[in-house]
Amino acid sequence: MAALYGGFWLAGDAIAGGDDKPGKHTGDPNIIPVDDIKPGMQGYALTVFHGETPDKFEIEVVDVVRNYLPGQDAVLFRSPDPRMQHSGIVGGMSGSPIYIEGKLAGALAYGYRFNKDPLGGMTPIENMIEIADLPYRPGVLTKTARASGREGSAAWADQMLALDTSPLPPRQMPEQIPGPNGMPSGGLEPIGAPMSIAGLGPHAAQFLADATGLLPVRGGGSKPSDASDQAAASSGEPAKGAARHVFKPGDSVSVVLIAGDNGAAPNGTVTWVGGKNSEKVLAFGHPMYGEGPSKYPIANAHVHTILASVERSVKLSSALDIQGTLIQDRQPAIYLRTDIQTPMIPVVTSVTGPDPKLGARTYRSSVADSEVLTPPLVVTLMLDAIEEAGSDGVEVVLETRHEILLETSKGPRTIELHEESYYPRGIVRGLAARSRALLLLMVALDNKFEIASIKSINQEAMVHYGAPVEEIERIRVANEEIRAGDLLEVLVDLKPPRGPSRTEKITVRIPKDAGGERVVFELGGGEWVTPYAPLPGNLDDLLDNLAASYPARSMVGTIYRPGEGLATEHGLVEALPESVLQTLSPGGSNRQAVHFKQAARRMIRTDSIIQGDASLELNVLPAKSI
Repeated sequence: MAALYGGFWLAGDAIAGGDDKPGKHTGDPNIIPVDDIKPGMQGYALTVFHGETPDKFEIEVVDVVRNYLPGQDAVLFRSPDPRMQHSGIVGGMSGSPIYIEGKLAGALAYGYRFNKDPLGGMTPIENMIEIADLPYRPGVLTKTARASGREGSAAWADQMLALDTSPLPPRQMPEQIPGPNGMPSGGLEPIGAPMSIAGLGPHAAQFLADATGLLPVRGGGSKPSDASDQAAASSGEPAKGAARHVFKPGDSVSVVLIAGDNGAAPNGTVTWVGGKNSEKVLAFGHPMYGEGPSKYPIANAHVHTILASVERSVKLSSALDIQGTLIQDRQPAIYLRTDIQTPMIPVVTSVTGPDPKLGARTYRSSVADSEVLTPPLVVTLMLDAIEEAGSDGVEVVLETRHEILLETSKGPRTIELHEESYYPRGIVRGLAARSRALLLLMVALDNKFEIASIKSINQEAMVHYGAPVEEIERIRVANEEIRAGDLLEVLVDLKPPRGPSRTEKITVRIPKDAGGERVVFELGGGEWVTPYAPLPGNLDDLLDNLAASYPARSMVGTIYRPGEGLATEHGLVEALPESVLQTLSPGGSNRQAVHFKQAARRMIRTDSIIQGDASLELNVLPAKSI
């Protein structure tokens, strides 16, 4: 029978909870300090091998490794349990509480890859419990923008020249994080949280694994989401009919990245439960990403089985119902609160295959609201739709539509994106993932102005067989002479994948004051040309720039005139160093190093997707005198 003793709920000799003051636990008789742990001591750990009920397995202390991490020791142990002899230390056991002499010692957190013996490492509970009262700080997550750089046209030049101006180091995935003292991983390392995925094809699952740095394990997802479930997820409330789960040490717990008809949820184990209503939970015994303040939904979980592997065995699990929020992601543990709910972003994904008779299929999911992970999570759902729509290695056109509802300081707004791309031998998913929707979401959540709030996303993938595409093969001038103010007539040779080329005439008017100048005429397919955009002064301007595009089924003709600075489709970048201008001059050409600015532009709609570009350099005569 459970009893309250010393601020802890005791079940047998297993600690099931704690009070509100982690500092009191330092001398608590129910916790064994790492300094009191000696080689040869025996104890046990709690974890879920199957189902939802924790089970014991025996452990014996091997030794204590001092200062394994800054300010943190590690306790080495091995297990004589027959199940562990076969599987070794299992991914998903991260956080399994370890008891020595009936007292909570810490959490199973570390292991060795390809290890023949069930030898693991434990994070001391003293280090974990230090974060058990850190506050939930949503204000530091989405209120301010992180990106920074130079201002004005100099900043625009940085972007155009692809210069890295981020003041932060690249975000590291778990397998990229160095081991202790900066040494590469390869010894004792966090066993990680295997990510259970559901409803995702192999390519989408691999993309998600690459984006998150987590090991994908095909498991189960939550029950199919209906409109009410999705509305609950978007508000941060539990789904209809979801029972509140009171966590206890040894329970399986999942961090929910995708929920609904598709699923993705890293899984681990609960170490410690505290608070007046058992609302405080410590798990994993190591970080997920080490992000600090966080806001990922958490759920209780069901373990189906353990998949034994020579490299690293893992639990196959399924997330169940949303129960709260991961609010701190720190070195010794992740800190969860069941009394705090965080909303997810509803995403409706529709897919239509090459056979229109089959109709569209629609999937309703929700993704975690994360500055870093939301864009790849949304793209994962789109890639899954693309994979389902058509994976044949034939000529195919992929058409995608996105409707993104977001809110900035200026209020709510909806951005609609339409893209169309041709693939000669089946869809190249790596290219499909580099969509403007992904770029727009990334910029909305990380830019130098402010952080937008993503409210909902509707996206659609449509696949069409065929090759309605032509490539710009050659352009030439039809005018006998080219004068200022006249219409420039250009003949364009367009080549389909098979069959003869055809010729089409287009016209663009030359500026009236361009007499005596040398101009450049450029012609490109719509998806090859970016509309002119002024330098953004706020996030809404930046989003407008990114959302603007020309249709893939169009040609865009542009006349550029000589001018100072570098003219791009985004605007005139002034005051560039001469060395930069020289570097950008065409190599291997006898053309003079003259830099141009846009003077005139015309878009011509076409029935086919136009690819490629071409340019001409023209001398303009003065206008004829009347």
